[in-house]
Amino acid sequence: MKSRNWCAGVGSSLLLAVTATAGPLQQSNVMNDPAWVIHLDLDALRQTSIGKQLLVEMEKPDAQKKFEAFQTVFNLDPRKDLHGVTLYSATKSDADGVALAYADFDAERLIALAQGNKDYEVSAHGTNKIHSWIDEKKKSRDGEPVRTYGALYKGKTLILGQRQDRISAALDVLDGKQPNLAASKIFAPLGTGGGVFLTGGARTWELPANDLGASVLKQAKLIWLNAQETEGKAELKLTVETTNAEIAKQLGDVCRGLVAVLALQTDKPEAMKLAKAIAIDQEPTGNAMFAKLSLPVVDLVEMIKSRAGK
Repeated sequence: MKSRNWCAGVGSSLLLAVTATAGPLQQSNVMNDPAWVIHLDLDALRQTSIGKQLLVEMEKPDAQKKFEAFQTVFNLDPRKDLHGVTLYSATKSDADGVALAYADFDAERLIALAQGNKDYEVSAHGTNKIHSWIDEKKKSRDGEPVRTYGALYKGKTLILGQRQDRISAALDVLDGKQPNLAASKIFAPLGTGGGVFLTGGARTWELPANDLGASVLKQAKLIWLNAQETEGKAELKLTVETTNAEIAKQLGDVCRGLVAVLALQTDKPEAMKLAKAIAIDQEPTGNAMFAKLSLPVVDLVEMIKSRAGK
């Protein structure tokens, strides 16, 4: 699940939002058979020591000025008003990605801002409206301006993407006309656990042919990601389900090699500390391997402070 180009546009324009629902993954809002899905529960993150430290850094003078300017334009402070963000895609293509965001927002202002963009258009999809515009600052891989599509569902939920048909499909899911994630044989358990602020899964992904371990990882069936803070520790667990135990072992060996390389960076204490905090193992079934990072929260907070200082 590599970073998607359109995510940058989603974050920068933040024609985001809107529902006052809580932060956990809303399965009923996501298509039932995505190639990948990832959700960040910001309400849960804010309650952790990690999140509180991030908020401290965001309240420093330089950051404060930027957030104040943002709030003046959008009437939204993402540090407290944004409850959660979900990204998913029907395929591995960048253009098929869809973003859902949940926040306390001024819907009328959001629409007015969209109308102020270049080549603004609006079309109907049932009882819903799909807005689109061109942001000349965003370019496609061939250098052409990118058209962004968005829809406010019942004035509360905003869907963003680069293809109108994907926005239409997302609206159909919200309207109950198409099955959602709860009906998925693969992803139904996603987001049902407590205490997790970051969760995701993927059944297809792209890797450059020269990536270390790419040939092994391409034989995997599913990838799962969960992050939480518990008992004073920050925990990040990556689980890869493979076709057989031998593939899982090979993948584990590749990951151990990467951790060993990280541990060799003696000039970087943080890298060495992270290497010591990572455990690689196979699940009892033998067909899955996992990499688990378990780090004391105080150590992670110090890393955040150090990075923010630089």
